[in-house]
Amino acid sequence: MRTVQVLAIAMVLVAIVTFFTGYYVSPPKTITTTHTVTQLQTVVQTVTQAITPSTLTVTQTIVKEVSEHEVKYPITIVDSAGRTVTIEKEPQRVVVIASTQAMVLSALGAGGKIVGASDTVTNNPVLMSILQKQGAGEVINIGSFSSPSLEAILSANPDLVIFYASFYRNVYDSIASKLPPNVKVVYFDCYIARTMFDEIYKLGLIFNRVDRALKLISKWTSRLIYITSKAMEIRPSDKAKTFFETYTDLATAGPGSGWYLVLALAGGINVFGDVTQPYPKVSPEAVIERNPDVIIKVVSSTRYDPCRMNSTKPLDETYNTIISRPGWSTISAVKNSRVYVYTTAYLDGPGYVIQTALVAKLLYPDVFKDVDIQQWIYEWLKDIGLENPEQICKLPWAYPPTPGK
Repeated sequence: MRTVQVLAIAMVLVAIVTFFTGYYVSPPKTITTTHTVTQLQTVVQTVTQAITPSTLTVTQTIVKEVSEHEVKYPITIVDSAGRTVTIEKEPQRVVVIASTQAMVLSALGAGGKIVGASDTVTNNPVLMSILQKQGAGEVINIGSFSSPSLEAILSANPDLVIFYASFYRNVYDSIASKLPPNVKVVYFDCYIARTMFDEIYKLGLIFNRVDRALKLISKWTSRLIYITSKAMEIRPSDKAKTFFETYTDLATAGPGSGWYLVLALAGGINVFGDVTQPYPKVSPEAVIERNPDVIIKVVSSTRYDPCRMNSTKPLDETYNTIISRPGWSTISAVKNSRVYVYTTAYLDGPGYVIQTALVAKLLYPDVFKDVDIQQWIYEWLKDIGLENPEQICKLPWAYPPTPGK
């Protein structure tokens, strides 16, 4: 029997604050194990300072027994919905609610265990090829992530189901209550910075992939440290006032959304930082009045996927639609050609760090001229198991393309 070690992770769980910036981020603070990751404490300090000078933190220590390479079951974890879940053995048949969880599992080498997923996965041949290379057989389409089919989930015969933690909780709770007792349910977003690294570690525990999880955490937190530390050096007077538009026209990024943090960590000033909802719709006149220096619009992979399409036309069209909105020609961002559109295709999980770097580079191209966004994307695609992404994904992720590399 291998020697059992104690793996202690001190997590800084940073709370939502309802005034001013309202939201904080917290990757794991320290990891004490044979796989020491020395810079995780730094990223907490860096990210916290990047958003606000004041902090509300709660420190919680989670202790698990693991061997150097093997988890000792049963294990008990607390998911991102605050639920305590005991996993008796390594799951073999998993249903995931979206591509976010599928990509993290693939990065952990557990993508082959997925037997059911929403259409964001099953309708994407690139993701399906990755899962199949990791050993997945038939992956049942369970419907959309907002209204999955209970019958389809049951037909996949899962032993674990992974739902989002932050959205559609009533829908997921209703489905979870109807699943057989032997089917475990965990709630992990896998795309929000305050919980993402914690979720990667816990999925590493659940799937007996602790080594892979720690390597991912080490690699991508070091990248996040680099971006946020450089963003912190930008003088307040030089920070770009930014309107960030989400998938829905004129819906912006407020507290509780992943993009709210992306913009904050990248050093931008959110012109709608005073909103209280995650994705509030604003009026065209309100954007004109707040006169942003930069406008950033995101589109989903269904609108534009650099790995499955042969033209940037969808980005071009979206760009032209924005700059042609009535009255917007008076906005500084439009007048100075500082309107950008980018796709979030494959940029979930640690890909969130790439989104932060991409936004930082769009805002401050001179400061981040050494960051090669396309290369970072290729590295992440290789992490999730895509072979030769340079040959498959030749189109840019942003329009106009990011300056420099």
